[in-house]
Amino acid sequence: MYDRLKIDTMRGLACVLLVAYHVVGFNSETGLRLSEGVLRNISDTLVFVRMPLFTFLSGLVYALRPFSSGEFSFISKKARRLLLPMLTVGSLFAFLQALTPGANTRDIEWLTLHIKPVAHFWFIESLFIVFIFILFCEKLTLFTKFSKFLYVFGLSLALYVSPINFNYFSFSGFIYLLPYFLFGMALVRYKFSIEVSNATRLGLSLLLIFFTILIFKGFVPHFEQRSLLNLISGCLSCLLLLVVGFRFKPLAWLGAYSYSIYLFHVFFTASTRIFLHKFDIYNTSLIFSIALIAGLILPILSEYILTKNKLTNVALLGRTNRGFSKTKIG
Repeated sequence: MYDRLKIDTMRGLACVLLVAYHVVGFNSETGLRLSEGVLRNISDTLVFVRMPLFTFLSGLVYALRPFSSGEFSFISKKARRLLLPMLTVGSLFAFLQALTPGANTRDIEWLTLHIKPVAHFWFIESLFIVFIFILFCEKLTLFTKFSKFLYVFGLSLALYVSPINFNYFSFSGFIYLLPYFLFGMALVRYKFSIEVSNATRLGLSLLLIFFTILIFKGFVPHFEQRSLLNLISGCLSCLLLLVVGFRFKPLAWLGAYSYSIYLFHVFFTASTRIFLHKFDIYNTSLIFSIALIAGLILPILSEYILTKNKLTNVALLGRTNRGFSKTKIG
């Protein structure tokens, strides 16, 4: 049920959705600066799939190898793996964004850098807090029984729908991600069976295709990010993808390097767009396609280069082992 090819395929899909989102831009003033159209509709609607899918998979994979002992080692490894690249790569991104003509944002609040999250690096900071919370719950034995887990999950739901919006140290991001992480973790931890017949899998696949067409046509509305409807949609979407069991090696190959893609894709999507504009190329479909490919492939090439040096391997990737290998989030 949880074979690596299936999980990496889902990771690869999440990478494609994320890179495409940053190529399009989160509003009409960023990225391709689209205020309407198919790409805008798809990008806005898939808000309940992109980061929830990354987080759901992190929870699922954590449950396969959960914390057992060694609190300091657990925290230090997560800090090295998550916070160190967030600080180095995130700061480099902010610096280049401030200096580069044609960048979407050039006003950087340097005194609160990373205290207030930088661009998409908020996710890494929030995920670190999620792991600290999970460690706290593990130490209190709150996951030993499903009945105990339900109390924790209920708390995460209450926080999710609450008006709390404390963005410092990406605490709001932690609130947003926590239910998805717990949902993914619970499927493995409490051995929920999601095996279905081939007929059911076919039906769910057709449902997924139908839903995709609705998004493509712009018929699916865009809800508030922390609405209960968004949470239900996100969890069901993740579960649907897992049940369908879609396996596709090219996507799985991308998913195996999801962390490098997450860290570095913005450098290449933005530079590709700026470069093409310099040559008076403004065709939206062409820019989208080239920037998407660059944002997916060039981070993997970057990892290959960075792993050759011990300093860059640790500082920019949070890794201590040398050599080109898979770099997954969390």
